Amino acid sequence: MATLSFAEQSAWMQSMRPKTARIEFVFNNGDKGHPLLELLAHLDSVRTIGVGLGNGYYGRDRPNAVKRSYRYDRDIIRAIESLGCFFPEGASEKQWTELADVDVVFLDQRGKTLGATVTHEGMIISHDNEDELPLSS
Repeated sequence: MATLSFAEQSAWMQSMRPKTARIEFVFNNGDKGHPLLELLAHLDSVRTIGVGLGNGYYGRDRPNAVKRSYRYDRDIIRAIESLGCFFPEGASEKQWTELADVDVVFLDQRGKTLGATVTHEGMIISHDNEDELPLSS
């Protein structure tokens, strides 16, 4: 599987902007001290511990993951880009960008997933293929 370039990852994210109402981050290893939170400190978020299956969350329940939900703001897109987007460039030997092992879900006003990332698998899920994906392993 080829890794999307920074420009391709950014373009995918930008393509969802007109319909995005909320952006959720799932910090798989906790959110304490994460650089994203510093970049978004001026925005309100809802913090939840634990993530279940469904609407952008795949594979398994994650009872220890921390989810932060934000109303859409252009600063969120800028913050993701400033951290290197979702995945390192294909030629990079790094496992993560500065976003680290954080999954991102873009939701519309009805709460339907527009797109999501599965960071540890280097995978982007678009609205078009979401219904075809298994919800559990």
